[in-house]
Amino acid sequence: MTNRQMVHIRQIEAIAYVRDDEMWDMEISLSDRKTKTFTGGARDHPAGEFIHGMSLICTMDAEGTIVQARASMDSVPFEESCPSAAADYQSIVGLNIFNRFGASLRERLGDGIGCSHLSALAGMLPTLAIQSFAGITVPVRDDVTNNVCPPLLGVCRGLRLDGEAVRLHWPRWYQGSILTSKLNNI
Repeated sequence: MTNRQMVHIRQIEAIAYVRDDEMWDMEISLSDRKTKTFTGGARDHPAGEFIHGMSLICTMDAEGTIVQARASMDSVPFEESCPSAAADYQSIVGLNIFNRFGASLRERLGDGIGCSHLSALAGMLPTLAIQSFAGITVPVRDDVTNNVCPPLLGVCRGLRLDGEAVRLHWPRWYQGSILTSKLNNI
């Protein structure tokens, strides 16, 4: 067995809350620390001290539209410049996490405008919402009461519209062999 030594610890936690007013709060946090003193950033960071400690909290409706966003940056490597990026995450209010969210996020906060760590957390919002909405706002099986295709279908290999899971559990939305027909048209 090869010996190895831990040098860096990144922890990400993502929690979703459904509120009494039928809105949703999505809280995603990130922390980074080293196992030895880190001499990067604007100062030395002793072993175990947070180099990054930040969070993004978004409130959204059941359709995935962000109505409120707040970022906090409690630990950063450059205290003179990093914290100012937190306010920029107000610009994601109004975006829908199920409609071109990644592209819209890059348009608003890419190219050095936002914080790469907070943007990575924002990029997790769609999957956190899909997991959280499942069985609450989005049926986990096709109960034929909803005439809109569930947003989780067609977004990954396991839930491909021409896949076995969709054929078995959401038969109304099953589209046969999409991939085969696309390949035949090349």
